[in-house]
Amino acid sequence: MAHWADVSISSQMTTVDVDEEPVDFTPVSGLEAKCPMCRTQTEATLDLARSEQLASQYPMTWREREAEEREHGNGHHGDGVIQTFTLYVGNRHQLVLNSEDVNVHEWTFFVKPSRTDIIEEVQILLHPTFKPNRIIRQRAPYQIKRYGWGFFTVQAYIILKAGYSWVSDDAQDSPDGAPKGMLPIDWTLDFTGFGGKGSMGRCRLKVKNDRDWEDVSEEGGQDDAEMQRLVRQYERDGRYEPDVE
Repeated sequence: MAHWADVSISSQMTTVDVDEEPVDFTPVSGLEAKCPMCRTQTEATLDLARSEQLASQYPMTWREREAEEREHGNGHHGDGVIQTFTLYVGNRHQLVLNSEDVNVHEWTFFVKPSRTDIIEEVQILLHPTFKPNRIIRQRAPYQIKRYGWGFFTVQAYIILKAGYSWVSDDAQDSPDGAPKGMLPIDWTLDFTGFGGKGSMGRCRLKVKNDRDWEDVSEEGGQDDAEMQRLVRQYERDGRYEPDVE
């Protein structure tokens, strides 16, 4: 049976230079294909000539694989379509050398997804000594700049827009109850990496598009929590203005 395994974000993260440019999302980069014979998931596109050759040399195995693809779908997970994008999380850092304050570290924590159109908001939780220590960013750039005397672990929660869910073992239900709509990420501030300028983690993540939310005429049958969430995101995107009496 074809199956998409959930993935832990910690196992996928690679530390890179904070100046590395995030890779922009393109529809092609999100497409993936399984090898028609061994079923290994790849980022390659289908080679039609090679497919015909394999079908001719291994007709029985080819028919079995073809039947699996028809039954389960390539790039599908249940009723949803799997999409892939890149996420960067990290911090920039510099010393404030002429400051007499103990808070000599200037740092900027950030979350940089290669797609922002499916992000509803990013919640950032700082050390309790910061006031406020909970910051919500509903539009890019998802970042905050602060001063401090030492490093600590920042917690961030990336909440997807209505109709999307994370394909990850680490995913949690979003505050409004959407299954696997929120992904928690921990990042320990880096004041020494890459010559003291900070660093960031890069990971490739998958999300599932559960429904088509573009046609508002079909939203009446959805539950109230999802409907309210959708209206909020439409208001933020400028696609919906509530009636004013």
